[in-house]
Amino acid sequence: MPSGSGRWVRPFAVLTILALVAVGCGSKKSGSDGAAGGSADTTPNLVKTPTGDPVAGGKLVFALEAETDGWDPTQNRWAASGTEVALAVFDPLVALDSSFEPQPYLAESLTPNADSTSWAIKLRPNVTFHDNSPLNAAALEKFMTAFKASTLTGAAYRPISDLKQIDDLTLQVDMTQPWATFPFALTGQAGLVPAPAQLDNKANGTRTPIGTGPFVFKSWTPDKAFSATKNPNYWRSGLPYLNEVEFDPIPDAQTRYSSVRAGDTNIAVSSAEKTIRKMLDDAKAGTLQVVRSAGATDANLVLINVTKAPMDDPRVRQAMASAIDHAALDAVTETDPSLDATTVFNSDSKWFSADAGYPAFDLEKAKQLVGAYEAEKGPLKFELGSTTDPDTLQAVQVLQAQFQAAGMEVDIQTLEQSTYILNAVQGNYVAQIWRQFGAADPDSNYVWFNGANATGPLALNMARNIDPTIDAALDAQRATTDFAPRKQAWDTIQARQSIDLPYLWLSHLRWALAAANNVRGLDGGKLPNGSASAGLVNGVLRVTAMWFEN
Repeated sequence: MPSGSGRWVRPFAVLTILALVAVGCGSKKSGSDGAAGGSADTTPNLVKTPTGDPVAGGKLVFALEAETDGWDPTQNRWAASGTEVALAVFDPLVALDSSFEPQPYLAESLTPNADSTSWAIKLRPNVTFHDNSPLNAAALEKFMTAFKASTLTGAAYRPISDLKQIDDLTLQVDMTQPWATFPFALTGQAGLVPAPAQLDNKANGTRTPIGTGPFVFKSWTPDKAFSATKNPNYWRSGLPYLNEVEFDPIPDAQTRYSSVRAGDTNIAVSSAEKTIRKMLDDAKAGTLQVVRSAGATDANLVLINVTKAPMDDPRVRQAMASAIDHAALDAVTETDPSLDATTVFNSDSKWFSADAGYPAFDLEKAKQLVGAYEAEKGPLKFELGSTTDPDTLQAVQVLQAQFQAAGMEVDIQTLEQSTYILNAVQGNYVAQIWRQFGAADPDSNYVWFNGANATGPLALNMARNIDPTIDAALDAQRATTDFAPRKQAWDTIQARQSIDLPYLWLSHLRWALAAANNVRGLDGGKLPNGSASAGLVNGVLRVTAMWFEN
């Protein structure tokens, strides 16, 4: 069910904190969290083996699922497509390895104190931005200060209380609470460091990115193409191999995939089951390559604004959950029933709670709840949001019919992606289809679930759900890396979300990538410390180590 940002819709990966998982076999094997997902076809990666050493040169064209509103990590909303482009121009402080563990990237090391209330980030020496200014502790402090001060992103840095330059390359980050999983937070938008000059460019900084990454910004025509050329002074010796990369937004999943088949683009990604199956059929026939992601998975869901009528009445949310017939929805979306969701975690994740108590399909119960509501408050009416993508809209229409069968009056509102996302963070919606919460470590979802982030003009807790029990459990799991207490905390969170119902869980998914047969480096290459990288991560794969073999 692709949407304007892929299957369903995924919000700006402000911090991907979120959802950096791994390149994988694409089977029902477990990732680091034991999660499985994706197309019911469990075919592993189908890629060509290089016959020689990497060859320099060439231009790679990457088909994106959506456009992004700008390139300042402190100001703009990056979904998977935005992160894909950003990782060509910026480097992350931390990246995930093939075991989904955080490894230093721009950082040389990250060292916590005894209780993880303070972290020392030591940067690699002799790294420069594209404008030849140095990457140092002062530049990192400027970025982190701006990120924390931003209305959009500041909630992600809420625990950070102070920043201190220890020496030219070391920044001490002090916390108001223990944050044992802090490195995971630096693998995405919250860890992509722009040059001070970009942050100072108030007039045009969102349009002209300046990073330390493998490619240097060349041009951007919104809704058409973003181009960047090889960084001749890249700090990672021998990289990148390509001379140029171009990213073209093509929102429709089938059109995006067809562009690869036709040779108009070299790579396209999808989280749509129908498209993934076509990818696999073509890869089996030898006409292209396919890479599957593994590890933790995003969830497809209905996002509820619990502060807006009629959703501020728990009976309405309970009625909606009880009215959803997953089997009927699966038949339309071609989703394997094993991927049906009842919590934020897939059923074979080590974090999954079988006792969460999420409502089962029960149409009679849904009708009774609607009747009780209407007897007290009158007709139950609301708008259900969708993107304009045909497959997503078809799924939303199924949900509309199921809600109507329970006695609700439901109109569908369709919007393009940037407005859709902005409405979510501003709270200007009642209920809408959504895709989110796949994370290598579940703490990455803290920012989305915490009650402190549920208010204000821009709320990263987009459901605006405030539950003190959830907040206490979030703090408990963040304070340690020990599995047992963390699992107990996440069991509590899943149970409370089954009562609050800010999210109506639908299914889990996993991405796939299609590439032309002459593209190599589809494993993501090595990390600076020599370990294998995670590869395809919820629709994102660094182009740093890609090359063409003729």
